[in-house]
Amino acid sequence: MSISNNYNVIVGEYARRHFMKRFEKKYKWVWNQTFSVIENMLIRINWLLLSTKAEEIHKFENCRIIKCEFKIVWSNCSAKTWWNRIIVSVNDETNECKILLIYSKTDVDWNHETSWWEQEIINNYEEIKNYF
Repeated sequence: MSISNNYNVIVGEYARRHFMKRFEKKYKWVWNQTFSVIENMLIRINWLLLSTKAEEIHKFENCRIIKCEFKIVWSNCSAKTWWNRIIVSVNDETNECKILLIYSKTDVDWNHETSWWEQEIINNYEEIKNYF
């Protein structure tokens, strides 16, 4: 893993269908700008890990699961205040960063956020579920 590597950002189908549509609907014209910022952050995921906006949650073989915070463009609140999160799978061998989940606090069904998103991944990503 090199800090200077750029990653190809891919959006998982489950994330696109179940979560991104909500953001697109809710934030209309600013969502495209917001997602562009998210992509730019994820392209340089190793740099993002040096900040407080991302943390590595799991590591297995050539892959890592990373949780990141983001804010909506043009808002005055911080990413932490907005409580918007992205869960990504990073493959250091293929230099791919796949968005597994992208959600806000209103999407979390349980009191424990980590349990909620781990279960979402287990239920919807066959290729990753065995690592939990």
